[in-house]
Amino acid sequence: MRAKNLKNNSSPEFNFYIGLDVHKKSWSVTIRTLGLEVAHFTQKPNPSQLLGYLKKNFPEGQYFCAYEAGFSGTSLHFALNNLGIQNIVVNAADIPQTNKQKNSKTDLHDSRSIAKYLEKGLLSGIHVLSIEQQEIRALFRCREATVKDTSRAINRLRSFLYFFGIEVPDVFKDKTYISKKFTTWLSTVKLSTSEGNESLKEYINQLHYHRNQVLLVTKQLRKSILERFDESFTCMLSVPGIGPVTAMGILSETGDLNRFKNPDEYASYLGLIPAEHRSGEFTNMPTLQPRCNMHLRPLLVESAWFAIKQCPTILAYYKKHAGKNSKKAIIKVARKIALIAKSVSINKTPYDSYYGILSNEKLCSN
Repeated sequence: MRAKNLKNNSSPEFNFYIGLDVHKKSWSVTIRTLGLEVAHFTQKPNPSQLLGYLKKNFPEGQYFCAYEAGFSGTSLHFALNNLGIQNIVVNAADIPQTNKQKNSKTDLHDSRSIAKYLEKGLLSGIHVLSIEQQEIRALFRCREATVKDTSRAINRLRSFLYFFGIEVPDVFKDKTYISKKFTTWLSTVKLSTSEGNESLKEYINQLHYHRNQVLLVTKQLRKSILERFDESFTCMLSVPGIGPVTAMGILSETGDLNRFKNPDEYASYLGLIPAEHRSGEFTNMPTLQPRCNMHLRPLLVESAWFAIKQCPTILAYYKKHAGKNSKKAIIKVARKIALIAKSVSINKTPYDSYYGILSNEKLCSN
């Protein structure tokens, strides 16, 4: 009875907490206030329709909303906030679940859980990049996808050569990269039928196409980065191991590096901290934290291997830890490189050996 009365007696001091389970064709909506569930319904995916329902049934209230990060990105987040509904986007793994909830998962249960934990203050939202920054990030990830397409084209071409027993000259045999000279030689290869020759020609054309696409996207991405982060980009390139692609990746994926207040927070975002399992006197760190930015971690680990070859200070840091475990040591180097890149970017100063001897905490505070 009390829940029904709220619709007609809403007052400005009431806070309404809305849990959304978002799908392409429908939303499951749960609304709570004062520890009560006052509404649950399914509607079309339309923020204005949701606001209309709230204004009609719970006028003059304060509206707080949350939904899981997913396929719909953050466009809904901006739309809700623009309408006056204070929204956060939460990682699905951050929503507490009982064993019963895990075994009985429905849209109703999901929206109810979100609304319930939002009301209790147990949910924290992920950092939402600006639309402009998200579009720069999209271009970087487009380049990444195009590079993968190029690798697939190379693998398909090599598979074709192996399948038909085409002997590759020794000068090309042990090289993973298919060079221009290699493709020029391939264009002279003749198979027994016109269909075979056409197949080989098409595989070569696909490789050329994807490589040209990588070049075009990389040029556009570099242009965008230089327009917005010219000084930071130049400073990052001075860091040992950091090349143009890694620097563009960090600036595209992270946006404002000042939002990371301590080294652990930044390292956690990059996935460069161990996943720890501790119980009593037993402690186990079997692997890296699985939750991370998977677009940056591989780049930074690769940069770390280059850095120990280029910089004596970084090499000394690696050797200091490599005696215990070389794999863990290179992760420590990757974390150090990431923090140095962050520091030089914020301070707008090129790298020097001084950065290499600073502690992680001092790097993050600079």
